[in-house]
Amino acid sequence: MLNTFKKLITFSLISLSFILISYLWNDISIPLRNHNQTVGFLTLQNYNPLNDTIRYVVIISAPLIIYFLSQIYFFKKKLKIDNLLNSFSYKSYRSSIKFDEIKYFFLGILLLIITQYVSFDHTLTKLDYLHDGDYLTPAFNFTLGEGIWSTAFSSHGGADIFYAAAAWKIFNITSVSSVKIFMSYYVILLKIISVVFVFKLINLSVLDKRYKQLFFVILSIIIINFSNFEFPMNYSIISYRDLYYLLFFIFLIDFICYRNSISIYLISFISFLTPLLHIDTGIYINSLFLLLVVYLITVKEFKNLNKLLSTYIIYWFILFILVGQNEFLSFIDHLIYMAQYVDLVHGLKYPQPIFNVEDKHWFRATKGLLLQLLACLVVIREVFFKNNRSPQDKIFLIFFIIMSFIAYKNALGRSDAQHIRMSSDFPLIILFFFTIESLLQYLQKKDLKIKFLNRLDLLIVTILIFLSLSTFNLNNFKKNQFSAQSILGDDYKLLDQDSKDFINKSAKYFNNEECIFNFTTDISLPYFFKKKTCNKYFSPWLISGIKLENEYVKDLKNTDHKYIIYSSPKYYPDNINTKKRLKIVNNYLKKNYSKIYSENGFEILEKLN
Repeated sequence: MLNTFKKLITFSLISLSFILISYLWNDISIPLRNHNQTVGFLTLQNYNPLNDTIRYVVIISAPLIIYFLSQIYFFKKKLKIDNLLNSFSYKSYRSSIKFDEIKYFFLGILLLIITQYVSFDHTLTKLDYLHDGDYLTPAFNFTLGEGIWSTAFSSHGGADIFYAAAAWKIFNITSVSSVKIFMSYYVILLKIISVVFVFKLINLSVLDKRYKQLFFVILSIIIINFSNFEFPMNYSIISYRDLYYLLFFIFLIDFICYRNSISIYLISFISFLTPLLHIDTGIYINSLFLLLVVYLITVKEFKNLNKLLSTYIIYWFILFILVGQNEFLSFIDHLIYMAQYVDLVHGLKYPQPIFNVEDKHWFRATKGLLLQLLACLVVIREVFFKNNRSPQDKIFLIFFIIMSFIAYKNALGRSDAQHIRMSSDFPLIILFFFTIESLLQYLQKKDLKIKFLNRLDLLIVTILIFLSLSTFNLNNFKKNQFSAQSILGDDYKLLDQDSKDFINKSAKYFNNEECIFNFTTDISLPYFFKKKTCNKYFSPWLISGIKLENEYVKDLKNTDHKYIIYSSPKYYPDNINTKKRLKIVNNYLKKNYSKIYSENGFEILEKLN
C-alpha cells in the first residue's frame, strides 16, 4: 500500500512538472539575434528558434530528474550500473537467436514488404515544383560534369544530387519517373534494413529464444509499416533519410554487444558518409560518434579508439583527394552555413504543448514530447534501476536514447505535423520494444503449455502469408507498369497548363543562354528548360541574409547572362516569396534589370546594358 502511494506521488510530480513547464512554455524565451539579417517565418516574428530547443530540454529533463531522484531517495533503490564502464572486459551471457532460426520468418516478412510495394499506386506521379525541384535541378547540373557542392547549395545535402543521378544512370533516362521508381526500390531496402535492425535489437531482450522469434515477427511487422513509398514528400515515421541511422545502430550493436571489431570500421564509414548525403542526419550521427569516442576513452579502449578515429580521418582524406580542394571546401561551407542558419530560414515555432489548442499542430506536438519523455523514463528505469540486462546492452540503450533525444531537433526546427511525426520514430521503437517484451515476458513466466506453441513456426508463417494476401491490392498491381514505358514517361505531362505555356512562350529567351538564373521557388524550371543554373544557389530562398546574398549578387555581375526568371506563382515556403526573403538581391535586380515577360504570375527580367 505504501509503495503504491509512493508511485502515485512520483507520477503526480512528473505529470505536474510537465504541465507546469507547458504552461510556462512561452515565458522561456531569449531574444533573437539576427546579425545576418535572414528573412524567414520566425525572424518576421522576431522569434529566436533556439527557444524551442531550450524549452524542449527543460520539459524533458525536469520530469526525468524528478523520476531519477525519487527512485534513489523515495524508493531507496540502488543504482544497477556495476561494470557499466568496463563492459569490454565483462563477459556477457545472452540467449541470442541466429539468423537460421528466423530465416523463414524473415522470408515471410520479405514477402509482406514486396506485397506492400506492388500494392502501392506508383502511377500517381505528381510534380511538386519545390520538392521535386530539390533533386531535379542539382542532379541535372551534376550530370553535366560541373561539380557537386560547388554547383548545388541544397537544403538536404548530397542525396538531392546522387539519388537522382544514380537513377538516371541505372535506367539510362533522365526523367522524374525514373527517380521515383528508383526511390521506391530504395524504400524496399529501407524496410529490409529495418527488419535487420529489429533482429539485432530483439537479441537485447530478456526473453528466451522461442519468444524472441515471436518478438522478431511482431516488431518487424510494426516497423515495416512505419515507412511508405511516397516521394519526394516522404514524411512517414521512418523515412528514407533514416536508413543511415539504422545502419549506424546495427553496427553499434555488433560492436558494443558482440565486440565485432569489423563494425568499428563500418561505424566510422557511416559517420563519414551521412553528412555528405543528409546534412541534419549527418550532424546528429556525428554527435553520437563523438560520444562513442568519449566512451572509448573513458573505458580505456585505446586500440578500438585508434581504429575508429584513424579510419574516420582516412575517409575524409580520401574524399579530399577525390573531389579536390574546391569541392571539399564548398561542402564544408555548405555544412556550416546550414547548421547556423537553416532554422532562421526554414524554421517554424514549436506549438505550446497542452494549452495551445488553437494551433492545428498542438496535439501532435504534445504527443511527440510525451513519447520522448516516456521513452527516456523507460530507458532510465532499465539502465539504472534494473539488473536483468548485460552492461553492454545497457550501454547501447544509453546511446539509443541519446540519439532519440538529439534527433528530435528536426521537429524543433521545422515544427509542423509532418516533421514531428518523422522525429517520433526512435521513441516509438523504444516504447514498442519494451511494451511487447513485457507482454511476452508475462507469457513466458506463465510457461503456457498451449498446443499451438509447439507449432509456432507454422503459425507465424501462416499469419505472414495471410497478412501479405490481405494487404495485396489487385487494382494497384494492374495499374503499376514497371516497364520502360513508365520509366520513359514524358515529364512534360506532369506540368500544369500555366507552366507549359510559360515554358513554351519563354523558351526563346533562353535558347542561346548557357545557363539560367532562377530567382523563384519554382526550382524545377531549369530542369524543364534543360539548362544548368548559372550559380550553385538553385534554390535561392535558402540563402536569405547578408552573407550569401552578396555572393549571389557577385554571381549576377560576373556571369555572362541576359535574362533571369524573376517570379513564379507555384509555391512560396511559409507564404514568403523570394523577393521578400532576398532583399539585397531583389534591390539589385530592380536597379539593373527590366521586366520583359509577365503572364499568369510568371515574370522574366532582362539585364540592362
